[in-house]
Amino acid sequence: MFRAITNNRTVLFWTLQIAGWLAYAVLNYLIGIEINELPGDYFIPSLLYSAGGITITLGLRQLFRRIWELRPLHILIVGGLGALLASAVFTGFRSWVHIWFYGVHHWANLSFIDYFNVWDLTFSLYAIGTWSGMYFGIRYYRTVQEQKEGLLRATSMAHEAQLKMLRYQLNPHFLFNTLNAISTLVLEQNHTAANEMLTRLSAFLRHSLHSDPMLKVNLRQELEALQLYLRIEQVRFEDQLHVKLDIEPQAYTAMVPGLLLQPLIENAIKHAIAANEEGGAIGIAARVEDGKLCLRVTDTGPGPRGRNSLVVHPPSGVGLSNTRERLSVLYGPRHELKMEKLEPSGLSVTICIPFENSDQEQHPGPDRR
Repeated sequence: MFRAITNNRTVLFWTLQIAGWLAYAVLNYLIGIEINELPGDYFIPSLLYSAGGITITLGLRQLFRRIWELRPLHILIVGGLGALLASAVFTGFRSWVHIWFYGVHHWANLSFIDYFNVWDLTFSLYAIGTWSGMYFGIRYYRTVQEQKEGLLRATSMAHEAQLKMLRYQLNPHFLFNTLNAISTLVLEQNHTAANEMLTRLSAFLRHSLHSDPMLKVNLRQELEALQLYLRIEQVRFEDQLHVKLDIEPQAYTAMVPGLLLQPLIENAIKHAIAANEEGGAIGIAARVEDGKLCLRVTDTGPGPRGRNSLVVHPPSGVGLSNTRERLSVLYGPRHELKMEKLEPSGLSVTICIPFENSDQEQHPGPDRR
């Protein structure tokens, strides 16, 4: 209910308008009977004062709406003069109601103009000034909030466009490599393997096209998609490609970006399996540690050149660069991507991201917490 009130400008205005002037009526009534010793029926004039205040400030609201787009100094001058005039009218209205309700005999020695004394005018200025300050303050706050929400929506849309671009770059890159491998099989007149590879390629592309690049999937689904890719490569390399899975049971429910591991596996096959006549092995491990999901892909290839075990500058390429960009957009500083040389040979790529259980609600788009 509170959100419904604050989200609707008209409902919010009238709620605050009525509540504020009712509070004014109560305060004015208490002051009248306690300090000025007016009779108990003074609550009726107090309600009439509030009704007049509501009417006068409605006119003031129209003035403030018209000057909202002016420069701040002009708003201050015109708004101040408007509030001063409204205070004078409100003071006169109060005096008129008091005379009409109680008669002139209470203040027999005063003329109508005398009712515009400093106290009454100051009290009216305080009431109208408070109303004006709250009007501008609330409207300015709502304007800032709307601008902030618009900026967040624009940033979210930009992130979503970037994520889709990065995700859709994977398919042409992978497709090029696969079609090149099929072409090689055809040239070698290995038609059975080429046909089987095309069949598995169609299954993988069907899965990829049906998945939403803005939604995360649990690790079990990610590994199932990865199996479609590995079946394609197993046709190509036959017994030269060995894959070992080491997945902690709890990790299967973790949410990950779709096709997160595929470019890492593709990179490992390119540098560890295809570059070695005897083939090699690829390991995929997953652990949940300290509220993070850590994924590790290893291979038995030659690894990068150099003596340092930590690879400070990872190899470039569409797959790896896209992985870094996607993780940066999705998780910001809350992710880690590390590459290390293995002994006696090989390379390890470790990705750590916040652990999100698949039982929790899925949120499309970047994580901006």
